[in-house]
Amino acid sequence: MGRPVRVLMFALAIGLVAAFPLAVRPVAAHEHVTAGEYELILGWRNEPAVAGYLNGLDLGIQHHFSNGTTAWVVGVAGNLTANLSTGQASVPKALEPQFGRDGWYTFDVIPTRVGIYSVRLTGTLGSTPVDVKVNLDDVAPASDLAFPVDDPTASDLLSRLNAAVAGLQLLLILALVVACLGLLVAAGGLLLGRRASRNQRKMP
Repeated sequence: MGRPVRVLMFALAIGLVAAFPLAVRPVAAHEHVTAGEYELILGWRNEPAVAGYLNGLDLGIQHHFSNGTTAWVVGVAGNLTANLSTGQASVPKALEPQFGRDGWYTFDVIPTRVGIYSVRLTGTLGSTPVDVKVNLDDVAPASDLAFPVDDPTASDLLSRLNAAVAGLQLLLILALVVACLGLLVAAGGLLLGRRASRNQRKMP
């Protein structure tokens, strides 16, 4: 094998290794839903999803033909309506094709709350009606991934100080209650002692 051929094969191998992560982009966390001959793959565009940071839907649409072949479906963003929801809040989102990824669509969103988000897709693919709802992976708090931990703000310090003062006030009240009980017990002891001494004096 000549040197130019070896160099070409080495370059091809490097290219395949570099392209492999893109080929397996849809991770296991994505949900797969079937609508007729179409397979919809849904998940977060960036995983894990973190509250307060830009993210978006990662939607892939693949057509499974009756002859066993498959093809990514392009040009159908306008045929589907997406609705993102969490708790009682929901918002419609327009789908856009992803750059450089045929058959993949997205919308941008910054999830502000921690918890479960779901997306519902309605519309048509060809003559096939689509109405699917999928729960996305839970949105995690930024503190789960933050490093180093942010320094406390002035409001955080004030809250901690107020909590410490409240704790000291409670301890002071408890100490006063214990002291009062101690004084009452001591006074009772003195009274009992005086009565006992008087009784002894009266005895012949």
